[in-house]
Amino acid sequence: MDQLEVAVCLFDSKDRTLLWNETFLQFFPEHAGHVYAGENYRENLRRFYLRRLSEDELPRMERYIEEGMHRHRHQQRAFEFDHYDYRVRVASLSLGAFGRIRLWRKTAPLLTGMQDRISPKQVPPPKQMSADTVMALESLADGILVVDEQSRAVWANHAFLVLYGLLGIESLNTRMFDDIYAATWGNKLPTTDFVTGLSVLKERQRFSGAPYVLALPHDRWVRVVELRGTQANGFSYFSHVDITDSRRQQEELRQLTMRLESLAVKDVLTSLVNRRRFDEVMDLERHKVLRSESTLSLLMLDVDHFKRLNDTFGHPFGDEVLKCFATLLAHCVQRSGSLVARYGGEEFAVLLPNTDLTGAAQLAEFIRQQVENMVLGNEQTKLVRITVSIGAACVSGAELLLSSSRLIDMADKALYEAKEKGRNRVAIANN
Repeated sequence: MDQLEVAVCLFDSKDRTLLWNETFLQFFPEHAGHVYAGENYRENLRRFYLRRLSEDELPRMERYIEEGMHRHRHQQRAFEFDHYDYRVRVASLSLGAFGRIRLWRKTAPLLTGMQDRISPKQVPPPKQMSADTVMALESLADGILVVDEQSRAVWANHAFLVLYGLLGIESLNTRMFDDIYAATWGNKLPTTDFVTGLSVLKERQRFSGAPYVLALPHDRWVRVVELRGTQANGFSYFSHVDITDSRRQQEELRQLTMRLESLAVKDVLTSLVNRRRFDEVMDLERHKVLRSESTLSLLMLDVDHFKRLNDTFGHPFGDEVLKCFATLLAHCVQRSGSLVARYGGEEFAVLLPNTDLTGAAQLAEFIRQQVENMVLGNEQTKLVRITVSIGAACVSGAELLLSSSRLIDMADKALYEAKEKGRNRVAIANN
C-alpha cells in the first residue's frame, strides 16, 4: 500500500487501532509519534479535528467526533474531503467480527479557480455557467452531467467523471450520454444489463423526467434523475447517484426473505412442505375443484410401528427413517401439480389434483411396495425393514362445498382401517 501511496489503518471490532502504514502518517502528520496500537478511534479523530477546526468551531468538536464514529462504523460508500493541498477519497470496509479497515488516497491537487480536479490543466466551464454554480456542483458527492439543447455533454463534476471512468472534462468531447455510457463498458462482452441500459436510454429520449437505473461494469448501479429545459441558458442537468450499496443490500434482503419464506413452509427434517403449506394448498385446490367440477384425491401415509423403532433404536435412527421415507415418497410422486407434505410426526400426505380414486389407489400401492423393499440400518441396528400403511380417498366438487376437511377425514379413516387390518397395506375410503 505504501508503494501505491494508499494510506491504511486497521481497527478491531471495538474501534481500537491495530496497525497503520507509513503513508497514513504522511497523509495525517498529526498522528506521527502519537498513534499507538490499542488507541481508540475517538482519539484519532480528536487529533484530526484539533488540527482542522477553527477556534469558533472547537466547542462543537465532541459532536463532530460522535458523527465521525458513526461514519466509521456504518460507512457504506466512499466519500471525498479536502485535506491540506489535496482532495482525499476515503473508503471503509467491514471485516465482520475482525473489525474494520479504512483506506485513503489522494485524487487530485486542490487547484485555484474553477480548474478541473482530475486534469492539472485549466478547463474553463461553459460561459453560460457561473463560477458559483460550478463550485456548488463540484461540492456534491453525486455525479452531475450538464448537457446543451442538443443533449451534448458540456460539463460534468468530478464525481461524474470518476463514476464513468473519464480522465477529465475534455473526455466529454460534447458527446451524447449514450456514447459515454457505451464507452464505459469498453471492449467488455455485452451483458444483459448493458443491453437493458441502452434500451432504457433510448426509451428515456422519448419520455424523460422519471428516475431510471443503469448498470455499470463490475456490478455497479446508478440512478439517473433528469432536470431538463429548466434553465434560461438552455442547459439540462442529470444527477447520477451511485446506488450499488443499496442495490446489494436490497438483493441480500430479497434472498433472505426468500429463504425465510422457504423455511416457513418447509419441514426442517425432511425438506418436504409442512402442515401449514399443505393446508394452504389444500384450500386452493378445493376452490379449483369447485370451479371445474374435477376430482381431488388424497393419500394419508403413516410409517408402521414408528414408536417401536424410536424406542428400540433411538431417535437419531427414527429421524433417518423419516428422511429416507420422505426422499422415496418425493421420487414416487411425479404427477404434475401433486404435493407431498409431512403432515405431522410419522404421518405424511400426498395431494393429487385431477386424479380419480383408481389412479390414487394405484399410486398408493406402488409407494407401499417401494417402501416394503427399502432396507435401512447400521452397525448397531443391523438391517431394519420399514413398512407403511396408506389411506386413499377421492372427492368431486360438490363434496368440498363446505370445507376441505371432508377429504382429510375420509383419507384418515381409510388409513386407520389399513392399520386395523394389519398394517403394510392400502385401504380405500368409501364415499
